[in-house]
Amino acid sequence: MLLALAACTGSGYAGHGADVTPKARDAPSPAPELLRFDIMSGSITNHFYRRGPIAAHLLTTSGPAPRLLVAFPAGNAGLVVDFAPLEEPVAFGLAPLATLEGVEEPEGKRGVTARLAARAPALRVRHALLGGIRFLRDAMGSGLGPGAPSLAHTLDPGPPLALRRTMLDGHHIELRVEPSEGTTVTLEDDDVVLSAGPGGEVRFVVTALLDEPPLTPFPVESIVHENAADDPVARRALAFLTYREKFLAGSWRFLTYFGRDTLLALQMLLPALEPAAIEAGLGSVLDRLAPDGDVAHEEAIGEYAVWLQSMAGPRPADLRAPVLDYKMIDDDFLLAPLAAVYLLDTPAGRARAQAFLARETPAGGFYRDALRQNLARVLARAAPFAARPGPETLIALGPGLSVGNWRDSNQGLGGGRIPFDVNVALVPAALRAAARLFASDLLGPDPAAADEARALAQAWRGAERYFRLEIPEEVARARVNEYAAALGLDGARAVASIEGPIPLLALALDDAGRPIPVMHSDTAFVLLFDEPSPELLEIVARELLRPFPAGLRTDVGMLVANPAYAGDPALAAMFTRADYHGTVVWSWQQAAMVAGLSRQLAREGLPTRTREMLRAAERASWEGIEAVRARRAEELWSWEPAGGEVRLVPFGQARGHVDESNALQLWSTVYLALSPPRP
Repeated sequence: MLLALAACTGSGYAGHGADVTPKARDAPSPAPELLRFDIMSGSITNHFYRRGPIAAHLLTTSGPAPRLLVAFPAGNAGLVVDFAPLEEPVAFGLAPLATLEGVEEPEGKRGVTARLAARAPALRVRHALLGGIRFLRDAMGSGLGPGAPSLAHTLDPGPPLALRRTMLDGHHIELRVEPSEGTTVTLEDDDVVLSAGPGGEVRFVVTALLDEPPLTPFPVESIVHENAADDPVARRALAFLTYREKFLAGSWRFLTYFGRDTLLALQMLLPALEPAAIEAGLGSVLDRLAPDGDVAHEEAIGEYAVWLQSMAGPRPADLRAPVLDYKMIDDDFLLAPLAAVYLLDTPAGRARAQAFLARETPAGGFYRDALRQNLARVLARAAPFAARPGPETLIALGPGLSVGNWRDSNQGLGGGRIPFDVNVALVPAALRAAARLFASDLLGPDPAAADEARALAQAWRGAERYFRLEIPEEVARARVNEYAAALGLDGARAVASIEGPIPLLALALDDAGRPIPVMHSDTAFVLLFDEPSPELLEIVARELLRPFPAGLRTDVGMLVANPAYAGDPALAAMFTRADYHGTVVWSWQQAAMVAGLSRQLAREGLPTRTREMLRAAERASWEGIEAVRARRAEELWSWEPAGGEVRLVPFGQARGHVDESNALQLWSTVYLALSPPRP
C-alpha cells in the first residue's frame, strides 16, 4: 500500500468547528495534500485517490468476468463496466508502474485517470452503468426493478471513445477509454470491444469524470491525535471517508452519511480523534435530526435523491434536496451516550461544549435544542416499558419493516422484531446519558427531566431477562455436533468445550415475545455501554473462548452469529457464511468487543474468576484480530471449510454471497483508538 502526502494545511476549509485564518495576500497557496493508497482483497484491487477537490475510488476485478468500477464521494455517484465472461480467468488491473492520477477540467469536471492492462486477447463490454451509487448497488444486486428511471448513456466513438450521461440532478458523468500500446477499440453489434495488441495484452487508459460539487476533506494529520494507534491503513481509510460536511460510511457502496455508522465510529474513536473531527461528525447528526429528535439513518443525495423527490407527493420545490431515511430504531439511542461522553467527560469537549451547542442547524434551530429533542424522544420511547414491563412494550422494529438495527439485512434478525442490542444495551445507556445531560448546565439544568431519565433507566435494567435461554448440555452437544458436520467442520473441539448447560442471550424476540435462539456478538454493546453482572460477563467470555460452532471463535476472527443451538434448519439457513449478517466476521464488531472487554476489565470489584475469564477472552479476541490484520479496514469477510478448519474468503467473492464487502468501512477504522493487551 502506498500513501503519498504533500504539504497540508488546515486553512481554506470551512464547516463545523473550522478555524479559518485569513491568508496574507502575498502568501503563495500551498499544494493540496495528496492521499493515495491501494488495498488488495482477493480478486479485487482497490485504488484510492484524494487531493483537493478530487476524491475517487477505482477498483478492478480479475477473474473470468473482469470489472471496472469508479466511485466518487461527491454526489455519491460512480460508474461500473462489466466485461463479458472469458474462457479463462484473467488478471485485470493497473498496468505495471501505473498509478491513479487526478484530473481537473474546465466547467467543474474532475476525476481520475489510470492505465489499465488485462492479460486477455480481448475485452467486450457486456454492460455499463453511469449514475448514483445507490442505483449501481441495486442494479448489481436484485436489479433496478419496475419504476426505476432510465440510466441510458450516450456513446461517442471518438477518439477517445466516451460514455456520457446527464444525471437526474443535472450533473454530468463521463468515462473515456483510450487504447494504447497497439490495443484497438471497435464497435461490434453496438458492443465496445478492446482487442489486444502485439504483446498479447489489452492495454488502455480510462478517465472517469464528474462535475458534482466536491466535499471538503480534513488534512490527514488533523483527524487523530499523535497518540492514536500506529495503524497506517486505518488512518488512510479514515481520511478518505472523513469530510467537514459529514463522515461517509464506506467505499464503494456507502459513500454517503449514515447516522448509526457515524455515531458508533465516533463513540469508539473518541479517545483518538481531534475535537474538530468529533464535532464535524456529531454536528452532521444534529443537522439531520427530524423535528421530533429522530436520528436520520441514511441520506440520499445526487440523482437518487432527485428520483425519490420526484415520486413524493406533493413534490418539493427543490428536487435536488437530500432525502433522509428515519426507519432505523437503534440510532435514536446512540446520540445521547456520545454527546454525554464528549461534552461532559473529555477536557476538550467540556471547553468547547457551549460554543458547539450554540451552533445552528440548517433548519435554523440551535444544536442545544436539537439534542434536547432527541433526549425527549428517548424518554418518550422508554416510558411504556417502565410503566408496563413486558416484551410487548420493548422497542420493536417499525410496522411492516424487517430491519431496524445494525443487522439491517432482511433476515439479519432471523425473523425477530425486538432486537437484543437496542433493548438490553442502547436504551438504558441513552437514558443514563440523558440523565447526566439534563442535570448539567448544558441543557438547563433540568432536575425533573434528569430524575425521570434516571427512573426510566432503573426500570430498563430488567429487560435482559426476556432474552434469556438455556440449552441442556446433551441437547447442546448433539446440536453442535450435527451442525458442524453439516458445515464440513471437525466439531470435536467445539463439542468438548461444552461442559454443562449453555446459557444463551437471544439475538431478538419475535412478535409474540419468543426468543430467537441464535448466539451473537451484540453483547459487545452491553460491554461498551453498561456494567453487567459477573454472571453475564462470564457468559460472554465463554462464547468468545469456545471454538465455533460451540461459540463464536474461529481462526479468521469472531463470528457475528451462530445458529448451532437453535436445532432449526430453517433458522440456520438465514445465517450462513454467504449471508450479510450470517456466520461471517465484521471487523467493527471485533473492535467493539475488545473495546468493551477493556472497559469491563477497568472496573473495580469484579470477582477474580470473572476477571481472569475476561482477560482470556480479550487475548483470544485479539489473536483473531491480529491473524487477519491486513483486512481490518474492510467491512466484513467470510470463510470456507478446509480440512475441517476454516479458511478466510473475501465476502462477495464466492458463489452464493448475497452482497459485496466494502474495502473501506468507517467503523472499521476504530482500531486507531485501541491497543492489544500487554503480554
